[in-house]
Amino acid sequence: MRRLLATWGFVLGAGTATAQPPPNPLPPGVAPPPVAQPQEVPLPQPENKFALAAADVTLKRAVGGWQLWAGQRLLRDFGDREQDARDTLRVYKDLRPTEWAAIGSPRPVVEYALVNGRPPATLGVGVPEDKKDGQPGVVGPGLGGPAVTGAGARVVVPVDLKAVRVEAVRGTWVLRDDDNILLNFGPVRADADQALAVVRRYGFNRVGVVGPPQAPVLTYLFVGPDAGPSDRGPLARAALQAQVDGLTRVGVPVPGVGFVGEMVKVDPRKLDVRKDGGEWVVAAGAEVVGRFGPTESAARDAARTLADARVTEFCRVGSAGLTFFLVNGRAPTRVPFAAQGRRFDPGALKVQQTGGAWAVTENGRFLFGCASADEGEVLVRVVRAFGFDQVCHLGPTPRQGVSFLAKGQ
Repeated sequence: MRRLLATWGFVLGAGTATAQPPPNPLPPGVAPPPVAQPQEVPLPQPENKFALAAADVTLKRAVGGWQLWAGQRLLRDFGDREQDARDTLRVYKDLRPTEWAAIGSPRPVVEYALVNGRPPATLGVGVPEDKKDGQPGVVGPGLGGPAVTGAGARVVVPVDLKAVRVEAVRGTWVLRDDDNILLNFGPVRADADQALAVVRRYGFNRVGVVGPPQAPVLTYLFVGPDAGPSDRGPLARAALQAQVDGLTRVGVPVPGVGFVGEMVKVDPRKLDVRKDGGEWVVAAGAEVVGRFGPTESAARDAARTLADARVTEFCRVGSAGLTFFLVNGRAPTRVPFAAQGRRFDPGALKVQQTGGAWAVTENGRFLFGCASADEGEVLVRVVRAFGFDQVCHLGPTPRQGVSFLAKGQ
């Protein structure tokens, strides 16, 4: 997962987070509770955002599925997930953004909307404006438009702005507060730090999730009324521990090394073959395991092969994205017949420079790339720790499908 995971049990893999349904408008005459105000917080990285006119966002039925467009720009391709597509459209219409931003690489983990550089207001709660004539001004709901209600989100989780922080949990960097693991950024701390700064800068105190919690199509931040203090009793602490125990995206534990890379839990009975943009993919929830281009049959064959192998974890380590599967934390000992494999001697592996770049080699032959000598040594230790002795591939071409390390009998 870079990487939603999603991370409360149902979003990025925890289990029993303190969630609540999307907020409902307040009754007439009832004042909303105060909302935590944005702060002047510098961002570690420039925002990854683009201009967007909410009125231009439309849903279209295309060949092979549903697509969300903003004018001539394709925003999202949902395949045949029509309800998810319609719910996502509701989010855009609810937030009415003039800018849209995302955090996470290589794919977004969380996104957010801005209206003229500010978060959309919600349920009558004003967003402070620069002082005018010595008096604090207030921009009304939606900065001049309808109030944000959380429409389109299947799950909404509150964020405690007084307790929100970045922490390392089981080899991953997460955004959390005292009650919930909110977002999981895998091994990329820089993305987690960016998310924390964004939350504090704009006062985002809600995380909305669109689509099935196990495979969301959109996870986004927005502002809602403060929920007030939470109950920090034994049940709340147990619920948080359940989220930690149920994380579906963690680091790969390697004896003598610690956590490296990232490991995503896989249910071999629920591997999904779906269209992602113009190509077919095999996915475990939100995590794409392999991309098979236009060849649907190759993707379905690969999914069946992995299901037959009963894999339970999909792992990725190193900057080059070296991948492998595990069965209950151990290397499978039966290489699928359909996988094209190349054997190597784990004892003959060496890290060296070839052509100006670092690589792990076997008796001088290139095996796989690495960013540095240190990273290469870690990869060698991973290979030896699990006993891998083959590089295999499932897919129609070397560039399409999934390549992975395996262990012979």
